[in-house]
Amino acid sequence: MRRGIIRIVMLLLAGSIVGPATLPALAAPKSGVSELAVSEISASQYRPDREECEMLRRINTYRTSKGLGALKLSKTLGAAAEHHSVEMAKYNYFSHTLRNGVTWSENIVNHGYPSNAYRAENLAAGNSGVWNTFVQWRNSSGHNSIMLTSSYKAIGIARASNSDSDYGWYWTATFGSATSQTISC
Repeated sequence: MRRGIIRIVMLLLAGSIVGPATLPALAAPKSGVSELAVSEISASQYRPDREECEMLRRINTYRTSKGLGALKLSKTLGAAAEHHSVEMAKYNYFSHTLRNGVTWSENIVNHGYPSNAYRAENLAAGNSGVWNTFVQWRNSSGHNSIMLTSSYKAIGIARASNSDSDYGWYWTATFGSATSQTISC
């Protein structure tokens, strides 16, 4: 039953997209996290774990199979993604809007990403591993469209877990058209 609920939630929360100076066009974890802190992580603090790097590899392999360029991992997008995933896990919710009313797009800009760049966000919940989360996104037309948008050049990826939450694991991938403060896995 839980898997069915997750799939329904995923269909309802299609990825969200925004362009420079526009409103959203669509309504669209760290392993071993024992104590979740929702402090605003800075771009200089963002460090992807092995699973997040594997997600980057999987998305880039998918993009290149479709004739698109690989995405660069951005510290600013990664910090925004981590903040969002950790907050959802800690406070047991699943939404593109953060608890304090900050939109996903504002969250990205608040972490230092250029406000004049195109931006998007994919969320997923319920799977700890890369493959099942990637399949969720690939099988959702909204999420898949974001992963295959040619204007996106950068990505941030983060996951967080909380065994006491409804979904256990929460993934966030933030996409952008500008490469900013890139980092390697």
